[in-house]
Order: sequence, then C-alpha cells, then structure tokens
Amino acid sequence: MVDITNYIKLTHTATSIVDLFSVSKDFKRYYRNVGGNEINSLIRHFIVNNKPFAFKDKPMLYEQLTQYLADKLEITPTEIKLIGSAKTGFSISPPPDYGKEFGSHSDLDFSIISNKLFKDLETEFTNWVELYESGEIEPNNPTEEIYWKQNLTDGVSQIEKGFIDTKLIPNRQHFLLTRKINNSLWLIKDNLEKKHKIAVTRATASIYKNWNSFAGRLNRNTKHVMDKL
Repeated sequence: MVDITNYIKLTHTATSIVDLFSVSKDFKRYYRNVGGNEINSLIRHFIVNNKPFAFKDKPMLYEQLTQYLADKLEITPTEIKLIGSAKTGFSISPPPDYGKEFGSHSDLDFSIISNKLFKDLETEFTNWVELYESGEIEPNNPTEEIYWKQNLTDGVSQIEKGFIDTKLIPNRQHFLLTRKINNSLWLIKDNLEKKHKIAVTRATASIYKNWNSFAGRLNRNTKHVMDKL
C-alpha cells in the first residue's frame, strides 16, 4: 500500500540535507543513514536533478548544451541528464577513484532517455554485429579488435537491461546515428575548452530505453560503489 505518511516522515539524516552539493564523505554518510525508501530520492537530488557542479558558475551554458544536443538528436532537453563527477563534483566510482574531485581528467557523462534513439541504436548495433561477423567490416588494428570482441558481449548485455553506450558501436560511416551523437559530443568537449576554458577528457553518452532503465542502472551502480567502501 502506498501511504503518503511513509514518504513525508523523513529520517533525521534526510531532514539534515539542505545543500545543493555534497562532498564524498558526506554523500557516503547520507547514503548509509537515510531510510530505505529515501535512497532513490537522495540519488535524484545529488546525481539526477541537481544543477551540474561543472557548470555551477555558468548554469545557462549547461542549458544551452542540452538544448544543442536535443536539437541535433530531435528530442527534448528534459530527456538529457548529466551524471558523474561533472554533476556531483566528485567521483562516485569504486575505490580507489571514489571521491576524486571533478577536473580536466574527468568526463562529461550524458544520459539520454529516449525510446526511439534506443531502438535506432539497437538496430545499428545489430547491423554492426552482422557486418563484423560476416567479415564485411573489420577492425583497423589488433587493439581495436580486442575492444570489438568485448563490445559484442557488452552490447548484448546492455541492451537486455534497456540501455546502450554509444562507444560500443564503431564510429564508421555505416552507423549514422552513432556518428551524429559522437560528433556532437566531440564538438561539446572541444568548444567548452576553446571558448569557456572548461577542460575535460571526453564527453560520452548512454542511451536509455526509458526512465526505469536509467534509474535502475544508476541505483545499481551507486549501491555497488557504496558496498565497496
């Protein structure tokens, strides 16, 4: 039974959270001390709905970037979320990376929630697998071949869970949507550094079938990290 009392009767820890941003030590404490039904809300507050740490001094720049991606991909800006250290200000990755501050060594990790884009990328992944296994498309070198073999396994596993990382599909001319997304991400990274002095290692994107797939992966990954600390 869904009883509103169970939602608005906050724990002491939940009541104490009043800031937009946290630090790694406090986030770990919050995660371990909020109520079981408050964990998803904690994750949404600091990782999903909060304004991005990387753009805390230029919030309109972030809005313009999501508008750019939305216009390029013909979706709405509300279907795009930035996560990772660019969002929180620190890494929520397994040790020893947990708590590392956002900086030029970090990525911009975009999550795009669009059933249409997911299905189109699933088709491109399937096409790549068929071309690769038939020998019609080949890796450029032994290192790429190693990645491709791993991507075959990872791609199938991800799609079963309702998402796919664009990096799993080669940036070749056969795969137009993959190339469009990757080119847009490269332009974001390049122009941020040249015009706004915001340097990152790369910009990446994961495409989700729906919001449940997005939340499920984020919750699983966060729990995995917290269990390791």
